[in-house]
Amino acid sequence: MKKTLLSLLFLSSIGLSAQTTIFEDSFETYTDFAISNVGAWTLIDVDLNNPYFIGTTSFDNAAAVRSFMVFNTTTTTPPLLPSAEGDWTARTGNKSMNCMASQASPGPVAINNDWLISPQINLGTSGNVVSFWAKSVSTEYGNEKFKVGISAGNTTANVTLLSAGIITTPATATWAQYTYAVPASFNGQPVYFSINCVSEDQYGLSVDDFKVTAEVLGTDNFFKTNFAVYPNPATDVINISNTNQLEITSAAIVDVNGRTVKQINSAVQSINIGDLTAGVYFLKIATANGEGTTKIVKN
Repeated sequence: MKKTLLSLLFLSSIGLSAQTTIFEDSFETYTDFAISNVGAWTLIDVDLNNPYFIGTTSFDNAAAVRSFMVFNTTTTTPPLLPSAEGDWTARTGNKSMNCMASQASPGPVAINNDWLISPQINLGTSGNVVSFWAKSVSTEYGNEKFKVGISAGNTTANVTLLSAGIITTPATATWAQYTYAVPASFNGQPVYFSINCVSEDQYGLSVDDFKVTAEVLGTDNFFKTNFAVYPNPATDVINISNTNQLEITSAAIVDVNGRTVKQINSAVQSINIGDLTAGVYFLKIATANGEGTTKIVKN
């Protein structure tokens, strides 16, 4: 009974898929009120307008022309507490990224054009999703506006929009999550994600808890996507076709009870199975991008 249970568990596990986090950042490790050198994030100010102030509250770089800032309400002078007019606090921890409204210079209405661009992120082979939380800081001057994009470089050029045009936040000063599926054409590529604040004389857009996830294919799906084995059934030798030229780090043949009967700790293109007893086995291949499993039959 125990061996049967192990076999069933092994057989069921090779078909499952799930999401895994490949990048996340809640901005807690960065210097308070930094407007540059924020880890590997890129901050670009295109509008170059002066920012508004927060009443008599003071903090480093308060008057600096900037795009986004690492904002910590607990270290302003005095600490910036939530009120009926608004809430500047982070969603988790003490810090978030904030883009302050631009003062008109010249013109009657100043429009932000400020960019928060992620570090380079190596996407998974399928099911990539980017998400973050954002809000207006003000209930009086809410309705912040932004666009979400993806690109091959950390600049404002050649950006593909993930959002359906401009997104407008509720004027409630409460956090909302924004989630976007990444087009399959970007799968497996190194990319940058951007949040482009384009608010029109609002007050402040805050961003927190940025995350990128990817689908981890069930190991049989991963195998089918990247490899083929032939002949199957086989008598003496099985050959492995590496469809996407992934870097194979090891291969193993496992029997139906989950016991490893052959192990190769290197790249492999063929395996001799002539010494195995006739029956059903599983070929497991490990790569730098994940693991795949498929059924093989020994005649």
